[in-house]
Amino acid sequence: MSGWRLLLIVIASCLYTVTPLAANQGIDDPAQNQDNRPNIIFFLVDDLGWQDTSVAFGEPTGFQQHFRTPNLERLAASGVRFSNAYSCPVCTPTRASIMTGQNAARHRITNWTLHKDKDSSGKTDRLEAPREWRREGLQPGDPFLARILRDAGYTTIHCGKAHWGAIDTPGSDPLQLGFDINIAGHAAGAPGSYQGMKNFGNEADGQRKTPWGVPGLETYHGTETHLTDALTIEAAKALEAAVAKRKPFFLWMSHYAVHTPIEPHGRFLDAYTNRNFAGTEIKIEPKEAQYASMVAGIDASLGTLLQQLEKLGVAENTLIVFTSDNGGLSAHARQSTWQGTGANSHIWPLREGKGSAYDGGTRVPLVVSWAKTAIDSANQRNYPVAANHKCNVPMICEDHFP
Repeated sequence: MSGWRLLLIVIASCLYTVTPLAANQGIDDPAQNQDNRPNIIFFLVDDLGWQDTSVAFGEPTGFQQHFRTPNLERLAASGVRFSNAYSCPVCTPTRASIMTGQNAARHRITNWTLHKDKDSSGKTDRLEAPREWRREGLQPGDPFLARILRDAGYTTIHCGKAHWGAIDTPGSDPLQLGFDINIAGHAAGAPGSYQGMKNFGNEADGQRKTPWGVPGLETYHGTETHLTDALTIEAAKALEAAVAKRKPFFLWMSHYAVHTPIEPHGRFLDAYTNRNFAGTEIKIEPKEAQYASMVAGIDASLGTLLQQLEKLGVAENTLIVFTSDNGGLSAHARQSTWQGTGANSHIWPLREGKGSAYDGGTRVPLVVSWAKTAIDSANQRNYPVAANHKCNVPMICEDHFP
């Protein structure tokens, strides 16, 4: 047996307990009944660090206690936390690996993409970009999870950050990669702004501003709506429409947050402004308060979608994967930590952060759970997920695909 197959079997053992009941006693087989196959929400946060939630993926620390993510706590209580989940150090390679099931060394997208003919990698005296690096990113000819699911009868919904293909290539459009619906996804990996009052980085008259202006959300221009909230509202609408079709759905819920620019999510900012870090007399700096408010906004988005699933009557049949595309922001844009230990130690005891091959740049939070547990659910008996369980088996982003 090859090593990767054995690894996947071990990872699966953290999630599932295969029993004779599921195999032999007549429980519905979702593969034989399209309407009964589980829905999937892949909830991907941008740049969310291993210590940036109130859920502990290792030993609890003061860093993790700083954040308030009650909806993620709820999801972790009903599912499995992975303490050794890994990604690539930056976003596009991870996103490509999840969608293709290939390691970055195989799909050859080893850094973030933007322009199909420009090198976005940093340069030193000793290092240069790989000669066969695919600057154009993923394209329609590549194997792609969304297309596979669509061909199998799923309604496929993209919401938020895409960042698979470079500007002016077909791969920049999620509709060319297997999605039925695209909400706000394009080539860029960050928004010009998170604020509706700033038109999410577009021109004052609403015209697109490339490359960073977020497309397709003109309804919210000139309003107080935060980008995270706008995406959540649109995703909830798309879920309602998908459920009405009586087909299984796949929602790639890919938030731009908490990527730079660090801008406050207004309705959560007061909880961190002029407050102390948990258990200390140290004031939370303004930039860190803004960052924490963005994390809180992501958690609220998760809660809204969980409520929508329950309202639509499909929570028991919807599997959720919550994770990040790389390690957390640290030296990038954030200031010193609550311990005063500098700009590359926000994910301590892990070393460094996004962009680094050390653990701080590659280890990510990961929770897998049913949106609502139910002992009488056929799918949950077929695919049981252990409740409130921590799995220490190492896994990496391409493992999601199989």
